[in-house]
Amino acid sequence: MTGYRSYLPILALVLLAVWGIPGHAQEPLTNNKILRNFNIVAFGNEYTHKRYKNVRKWVQPIRFGIQGKYPPYFEKFVREHIRNLWELTGHPIELYYSLSMQKAGRLAKDFDPKKVNFILYYLPTKDIYKAVGKHFDNDPRQVQFMVDNSTCFAKFFTRNNEIVAGFAVFPDHRPKDHMWACVVEELTQILGLANDSADVNPSIFNDVSQHFSLTEHDKWMIRMFYDPRITAGMPRELAIDMGRKILSEIRPENPVVRRSLN
Repeated sequence: MTGYRSYLPILALVLLAVWGIPGHAQEPLTNNKILRNFNIVAFGNEYTHKRYKNVRKWVQPIRFGIQGKYPPYFEKFVREHIRNLWELTGHPIELYYSLSMQKAGRLAKDFDPKKVNFILYYLPTKDIYKAVGKHFDNDPRQVQFMVDNSTCFAKFFTRNNEIVAGFAVFPDHRPKDHMWACVVEELTQILGLANDSADVNPSIFNDVSQHFSLTEHDKWMIRMFYDPRITAGMPRELAIDMGRKILSEIRPENPVVRRSLN
């Protein structure tokens, strides 16, 4: 079960950030567009082209742990985006372990490393296979492919369509600005919105996008997806119908009453 994404080469990302994508008129952001893209992002797989029949999402709290020798800004990025996701989803998400927390005596009084269910690996390339190789069939070629073709990558695991664990890999040679994009995209996609498509825009769920932070489109999708009325295991058609109902309540199409989600 995969939930990882790949990026364009760094140079292409930089050029897109500077120049944008020419020749593409901005399509109005409607609830139907959000639902169409939700169908692509939550139920597709860019690598296998498989279509999932059921919702995959977290039920239990997400407890992140950071492993590796990371710069202070990396933990700052993680904390900031966790806060953003918790505000959007209402789902319990926390940074449960980091070396700086341990050194400062800020770990939970009942801290138990077994409670970490999502590991953020900040590692030199030479250490990545040792850390995650078992999750790629113990095949170094698969891991090397991800390293060579991704800025960063992640994978999550499910039980009866409930996401229960996972990891993300952040190679330590990546520049600071791309590390922020990595944190935003990987931590968002492991919520269960794992697919990427050039048809999804304006969004971080798009390999050719110049967006490095959540867009208005992304925020509405996340908020809709983590409404408790969309449940882990819910059939795709029912989830889309429920999403339409939820959006009609939280994002009325009438521009007089619609508010912006910032």
